[in-house]
Amino acid sequence: MKKIINRFTVNAFVLSLCMFSTEMYVRFLMKSSFIDFATLRIAISSLIVGLVVSWIGHYLPRVGQRILNSIFVIFIGIEYLVEFSLYNFIGFFMGISNASQGTKAAGYIRDLLTNNKPSFYFILVIMILFLIYYIFIDRKLFKDNHKHQNIKNDIIRNILFIILIIGLSGFYYYTIRSDKFQNKLQTTSNYSLWLFPENSNLSVNNYGIFMYVFSDIKSVVTGIDSDYVMALEASEESEEKVDKEDAVVTDNTRVIDDTAWESLNDETTDTTYKTLNSYYMNRDITDKNDMTGIFEGKNLIVILMESVDEIAILNEKDFPTLYKMYHQGISFTNNFTPRNNCSTGNNEFTVLTSLFTINNTCTANAYATKYNFYESAYGIFDDAGYQTSGYHDYSDYFYYRSSIHPNLGAYAFYGAQKLGIAIDTSTNDEDMHNEWPSDVDLFKTAKSHYMDDDKFMAYFATVTTHQTYYDSSTWGDAYTDEWANTDYPEALKRYLSKMKVLDNALAELQSELQAEGKLDDTVIALFGDHFPYGLTDDQINVYLSENGAGYTVDRNSTTNKNVDRTPMIIYNSTLKEPIKVTSYTTVIDLLPTLLNMFNMNYDPRLYLGTDVFSNSYVSRAVFSDASWQNEYGFYYAPTSKMTYVDGSTKTYTDAELVAINKEINTRQSMSGSSIKSGYFEYLMDGLDKYKSLTTTTTTVATTLEPTTVSSGE
Repeated sequence: MKKIINRFTVNAFVLSLCMFSTEMYVRFLMKSSFIDFATLRIAISSLIVGLVVSWIGHYLPRVGQRILNSIFVIFIGIEYLVEFSLYNFIGFFMGISNASQGTKAAGYIRDLLTNNKPSFYFILVIMILFLIYYIFIDRKLFKDNHKHQNIKNDIIRNILFIILIIGLSGFYYYTIRSDKFQNKLQTTSNYSLWLFPENSNLSVNNYGIFMYVFSDIKSVVTGIDSDYVMALEASEESEEKVDKEDAVVTDNTRVIDDTAWESLNDETTDTTYKTLNSYYMNRDITDKNDMTGIFEGKNLIVILMESVDEIAILNEKDFPTLYKMYHQGISFTNNFTPRNNCSTGNNEFTVLTSLFTINNTCTANAYATKYNFYESAYGIFDDAGYQTSGYHDYSDYFYYRSSIHPNLGAYAFYGAQKLGIAIDTSTNDEDMHNEWPSDVDLFKTAKSHYMDDDKFMAYFATVTTHQTYYDSSTWGDAYTDEWANTDYPEALKRYLSKMKVLDNALAELQSELQAEGKLDDTVIALFGDHFPYGLTDDQINVYLSENGAGYTVDRNSTTNKNVDRTPMIIYNSTLKEPIKVTSYTTVIDLLPTLLNMFNMNYDPRLYLGTDVFSNSYVSRAVFSDASWQNEYGFYYAPTSKMTYVDGSTKTYTDAELVAINKEINTRQSMSGSSIKSGYFEYLMDGLDKYKSLTTTTTTVATTLEPTTVSSGE
């Protein structure tokens, strides 16, 4: 009896220690605290898992038990290294819902490993130490091949096991449900994360990698999603109706008739739709302002710049076109593009809809292929009589743009095949990602499809600047001689060479518009989809430091998100002077800003970004994991810690931080629920049904005349 208990307990202890020590090392790499409730939860879960694996193994022969234990140890080591490597590379831990994107990124394994620091591989050292224990030490400690001594011993062991597991599980659940075991500043409750771990970073910080993976699988199997969590946590406060009759009406007021919407809501029985109706109807309607209508009647071109950060706008000699557009146009000097598990596709979706995407899902692929989004950029410009179209010089291999863009309202979408641009889509070709097409060809081949239209709104997703930068390629080598006299790393030179192609492509676009006499009548909006993942932080910092950026990047920083700084530009050749927007922004704010500047017929409440020129705009860049940054400092959501910049003139009280975090969580939750439920398709169909009760959006006063905004404000 004593030997049986010893074998069981020793094995449970060793397995638990393996999992706990690996989890603690990941917390060390994440710069998380070791003295908090999360560490307690991870300790309990490690003990529970160790006990369960030991209990299962105890019914196997010793060889079978050692094999099971070794498999568990290897799983912990490999899984944790892969997950943290992905976190380091793209900023998020991988979940079940976006695993398909992870497999498509397998072609960049070299880029991922190059970005790994040597310290990451200590995870494998821990794994090897425990494997050595099971291969050599365990064999000597327990030499017999005993499976069962007798039925009595089995019964006693099982009873003790069940009591212990129930007790530990009960206490673990209590730490999830009780407010005593939660940071009061936390953006998402422990229970919500347990039910549906959409915010993987916050979930890993609170539960560890193993339980994040477990809860992610659990939510998929049980069908629990953000709608369920939102309904569970919905408060009476969110259901209150705002009395709009008390609002002061001025010449700048946008007045929107909600008669049709209210009629639709009265007949709606779906609780999710009713909650969303209440939320959107009670949001503030931003007023018109001095920038309203300054681009009214002009054409619009929106351009996603693949893998472009602020390297693009620092040196006029390197990239003259981008430098000119940034410094002579409307530039957003504190703009960020939040990373997530599907950054290019998700941030493209965000720009076109002004919605927060779903963290653990490639949102556009999963939902924009199913539902229509009438409030998108395409939809609004189409309603205003513009010819809308989208263009990309690659295939649908990563993102299903041929379906996504029409569902977002594009009249037509042209991928590489329709444009006649040759690409190699062979998944068996290990060099398939090296030879990306030229963005110059993208604009040359696309112009015949939109340039002759009286009014057009065109969207472009570029590709030349895509990783990898470590191998020789046509565009990666084309202009490296321009940096031959620098000490830049070779990978950085190849990236800069590809950036040169993009800069030439933008010059080509402006030349085409000039030749057609449409440059003055066309607004060009540009944004970077994410920083160049394929470069290491040190490689990026070489260029930033030598070109006066004033900051460096650390993709795992817990004190800022400077790695996510990207250029956002609105350019028109008729602007009399440059305008610098110094407020903190993200790409979610681009669409409502443009809609106001074009004086479009739109409802600002349906956009979860804000027109940056409105009085309602709050200077704050919100990131996918609910962290946020502004001129005063950075709030890191996974650890609920606020870090202030040197010389900050403001500090936040706990109550203020709680209010900010609640507002962010509500916006992100409502956005996710809107996307998953097909809310905007429901709303479009419902408003059409009640169109006889709907009046056109009006303003109290006549349309504002464009007003010049002073430089630097």
